[in-house]
Amino acid sequence: MVTFSDAKLSPHTDAISSVFNPGFIADGLIPNLEITSADDVHFHVHRRRLLLASDNAFGGLLRDPVFSLTVPEPAAVLNIVLNVTYGMFCVSHLPSLESIEAALDAVIKYGLPIAQLAKPSYPLYELVRSYAPYYPIEAYAIAAHYQLEELAVAISAHLLAFDLSRISDELTVKMGPLYFSRLANLHRGRLTALRNIVLQPPAMHPITPVCNEETQRELSRAWAFASAEIVWNALPNISTYALESAFTRAAASIKCPHCYIMLRNRIKEVIYQWSAVKTTI
Repeated sequence: MVTFSDAKLSPHTDAISSVFNPGFIADGLIPNLEITSADDVHFHVHRRRLLLASDNAFGGLLRDPVFSLTVPEPAAVLNIVLNVTYGMFCVSHLPSLESIEAALDAVIKYGLPIAQLAKPSYPLYELVRSYAPYYPIEAYAIAAHYQLEELAVAISAHLLAFDLSRISDELTVKMGPLYFSRLANLHRGRLTALRNIVLQPPAMHPITPVCNEETQRELSRAWAFASAEIVWNALPNISTYALESAFTRAAASIKCPHCYIMLRNRIKEVIYQWSAVKTTI
């Protein structure tokens, strides 16, 4: 026999899961049920564990006492289902997003509590979230489709730079109007907040012998120019460093030390206010 990981290289050879093998111990018990995947990989598990986790006797397959059964899911999908059922992390196995989505369908089909299994820090939650930095819109659509609220919220933070006009019709349908609208509102809300924050110029200081009101207006004009450029070009994920750099460059010609203090104070306020703007749906 070969292991599940080796089975990819030998598709016509029966394989045993490297984790769910005959020696797999859970709660001090050895397996008493063998599940064979559609591609002939054998998983050794505990019948009672599946019955306790499922509200439909694992899709009706365990209504009668059995010691073996075959399911239509391939090994990659069944492996995810069993890992999350046992509360084990399978991120290291690096399943594809397609396999993860098929596993979510199977979780529902076999009567497993998908909302509970996808709670923060749980294996299923971490598995889907692990794709957020690389395929954020696809991972978000999956979380939205299955109404996994906390997961969708966490993934939305990775979509601040995403061009929403690039979302395909297929993904829009998958995530549904509610979650698409919430994502669009997140982008719109952050850009509105940014505009409101940056359009307020630095405060003016008391007139000095070398800096009158007209001289101070140079700083206000420089700030206004930088603000307009930021508002025109910014994405919802613009960094505080980018904001600080833009305003510092715009006011590079300011010579008055009092104006410079007003500038630095206002930049600090902008950074604080922008940092406080919501970053998730």
